[in-house]
Amino acid sequence: MNLLKSKIYKYQYSTKLFMKGISPIIATILLIVMTVAIAGLMYAWLSGMFSSLTGATSSQVAQATQITSFNVPQIYVSSGNIYAIIYNNGNVPINNNTLIITAAEYYASNATYDGNTDSCTASVVNGNSPVQSGLQATLLLSCSGPVNITKNWNTGNYYYIFTFTYNGISVQATLAAP
Repeated sequence: MNLLKSKIYKYQYSTKLFMKGISPIIATILLIVMTVAIAGLMYAWLSGMFSSLTGATSSQVAQATQITSFNVPQIYVSSGNIYAIIYNNGNVPINNNTLIITAAEYYASNATYDGNTDSCTASVVNGNSPVQSGLQATLLLSCSGPVNITKNWNTGNYYYIFTFTYNGISVQATLAAP
């Protein structure tokens, strides 16, 4: 029986040597390292996913806040030339090269449209092009079509309604008969 006890004791002793676990300090360090590694991977994955969402949202907000707004407080004739003052109320610069301008001719005596419309181009003579937000510029209008605006306007028989269109926004200004 002693022999059996000694063999059992040796077996228990030998398995204890081979079955030793890692120390609690090393186990804690391994858990911390694995947690930090998993957190780093999650951060990298989520930040990549959300950065594309925030980038798309930022561009949508920028597009939604682009406001085209302007007015033409004065249009006049001087030295045979037609001038218009344009004021930019919006936050989109107004480029005079893409500004669409038409001039419709009306009889001064009865305020009826006579069927004649000219197309005009604009060049900036006072101010900057494009017209930045909150600023104004004086435009020299060059019109072409069936009407000689300045000649007809000087007779006092006609007045003109100018329509300025930019980015789908239209504004009208009247060149009253002299």
